[in-house]
Amino acid sequence: MASVSHTVVRRQRLLRGLAYGAGRLFARVGRRVSWIVGAEEIAGMVSHIGEAIPDSLTVIRRAHAFYQDRYDVIIQRDDARLEVWRRLYLGPLVLGWWLARADGVIYVGAAGFLDADDEREEEFSFVRGRGRAVVCCFTGTDIRSPALMTAEAARTGVANIGSIQLAQGAPYDDPGYEEQRRRRAEVADRLASAVLTARIDQLSYLTTPTEPFLYFYPDAKFVPGTDKFDDLTPVRVLHAPSNPELKGTAIVRAVMERIALSHPGVEYRELSGVGNDEVVAALDQAHIVINQLHAQMPGVFGIEAMARACVMVCSADPAIETDLQDAAGAWVVAGPDDLEARLRDLLASPENWKEQAMRGLAWSRDHASASASARSLSTILARASASARR
Repeated sequence: MASVSHTVVRRQRLLRGLAYGAGRLFARVGRRVSWIVGAEEIAGMVSHIGEAIPDSLTVIRRAHAFYQDRYDVIIQRDDARLEVWRRLYLGPLVLGWWLARADGVIYVGAAGFLDADDEREEEFSFVRGRGRAVVCCFTGTDIRSPALMTAEAARTGVANIGSIQLAQGAPYDDPGYEEQRRRRAEVADRLASAVLTARIDQLSYLTTPTEPFLYFYPDAKFVPGTDKFDDLTPVRVLHAPSNPELKGTAIVRAVMERIALSHPGVEYRELSGVGNDEVVAALDQAHIVINQLHAQMPGVFGIEAMARACVMVCSADPAIETDLQDAAGAWVVAGPDDLEARLRDLLASPENWKEQAMRGLAWSRDHASASASARSLSTILARASASARR
């Protein structure tokens, strides 16, 4: 989030209040809104949540490089007239105007609609003070504590995303970075009506009960089945890391180089920095997908892989991450130390791949699809809205 002057913050708050007053005055005129969803696009989550909630309003601060989804409002447009004014003041106006006719705000990530450097405390207080609900959907680095994750890695003897980040140095080893996440968790604990996260994979300073992370992967992107396992010439293995170091890409490359020597019929493909359409097209051709090696939740790419009927391999272990429901057997669990062994086991039994892919497809449809996530979220939102009105 941009750092701005106290004068700008005061103006933002004033404009938000004026817009809210005007919104209340004209609340019965024009479009009806259920929930505001924003304001930071992460792996398509704002778009997907918006699609899953009828009559929602999707707002993002700026467009995402790899997702070409449509949004109701994009605050910052570099080619727009008066761009600096849009960036500074459109967010408060949008929040104030639409909050008057919404049940509340679903915040994806760490961004808000205003720029105050207070971890959204004043913004959350404004929303709650008007009887509207605040729902926080944390997606990983926005809430994860590198210090707590490093302590967990020391306890288990297995590196995780947080411990890797801390070892990378700045900004993760900066005391201010850790304090920011401590403060962010404290604000969410006190003011959010509901918090969605992953208790183990996103180990944090949150102390109140939380809801399991929801993926909202579009139903239309799930395939009904597949015949690609009828032709294994070549066997296609795909890896598409958003962050190579955190996803374990160096280990994946080394393992695949050794496997290629003994299995010349295996074709390894790696994608990075490409659009989501290209990734999905590659998934439709892939038999085996390696998601990540240091996390206890499947990444969005892992969900995409199962939705496209691939055999998905990742380190997420349902026996460890208690927020994963009924996931045993949906994918092949493998970490840095046993990835090669698990892949060689897979390559020794191709007759089982289709059945494994169908298990992953069924689990992801039942637990990670937009419709399944929407059913879970509707219950959460109903409780959050009722709590905010008290």
